[in-house]
Amino acid sequence: MKQNTIRRFISLAMLFVLVILFSATSDYFLQAKNIISIFRDASVIGIVGIGVTYVIITGGIELSTGSALALVGMVMANIYRYTTLPIWLMLAAGIVVGLAAGWFNGFIITRFCLPEFIATLSTLSIYRALTYVIAIKENGIITSQPMKDYRFTVFGGSVGGVYYVTIAFFVLAVIGQVILKKTRFGTNLYAVGSNKKAAELSGIHTDRTRMAAFVIVGFCVAVGSIFTTSRLQSTTAVLGTGLEFNVIAAVVVGGCALDGGRGDVIGTVIGALFMSVLDNGIYKYQINTAYQPIIKGAIIILVVVFDAWYNKRMEQASKNRKRLCEEVTAS
Repeated sequence: MKQNTIRRFISLAMLFVLVILFSATSDYFLQAKNIISIFRDASVIGIVGIGVTYVIITGGIELSTGSALALVGMVMANIYRYTTLPIWLMLAAGIVVGLAAGWFNGFIITRFCLPEFIATLSTLSIYRALTYVIAIKENGIITSQPMKDYRFTVFGGSVGGVYYVTIAFFVLAVIGQVILKKTRFGTNLYAVGSNKKAAELSGIHTDRTRMAAFVIVGFCVAVGSIFTTSRLQSTTAVLGTGLEFNVIAAVVVGGCALDGGRGDVIGTVIGALFMSVLDNGIYKYQINTAYQPIIKGAIIILVVVFDAWYNKRMEQASKNRKRLCEEVTAS
């Protein structure tokens, strides 16, 4: 059985265990209203996670997503408050800012050969600082900016009980999975993550591929920001704080290897649902929120340790098969 398939089964098993645990101890958990909320809360994590999946498959990491999401929201808030531009131009500006943030990450990483961790850790601070700089202030105090135009808040609504953000999440997930599995670009992403040197020798423009992955993250962040701010009908300078951790946790739980070359969007969908169910259960049980990062951090450690153990086991099994074949041939 392929390692990707095994990891997906494990991710699904982890999700089912959580669902069974919470549903067995709470009559409210499996009510339709709560399930809809779980999918809604998973959607922004999942939308951003689709882009981050691409980056992690190439062997990179993206830590600036939460700050970039806040920056996109604040740019739209300024346009909403200080201009008379139509809503569609405000949304377009938000998309452009997201794309620019992703492009800048990719540019400094590929142009100056910076490690992704250092580069995106730096832009995490830069984008958050820019958000505070352009934040709307009243008497010198940063305030939340209401954005109540119905043409904008409609994105935070629902149809037939299903939130638009959830619909967008699954549509983007299908598109993202098709791109990964059915296009040359998707093949290039896996090739870069599996062996960058070999990918270069085979004619793949590795820097361009990595740059494109970061730009896709920027687009996903912008979409996530639009849905988040429209549902809240406002934005603040602290919007998206901690999002990067939830997204990376979802992608890793979904089966992406942090060293690259493995994973897909289906796994990220499962991981996003896992994180949403976990948060929902913690909230419903009124567990101290200080324990949330401890639990999530422990989960990431366990998943990474399992991957390392499993990879080592598969490598040893491969060596044993090779040695057995050599012995059979020699005899």
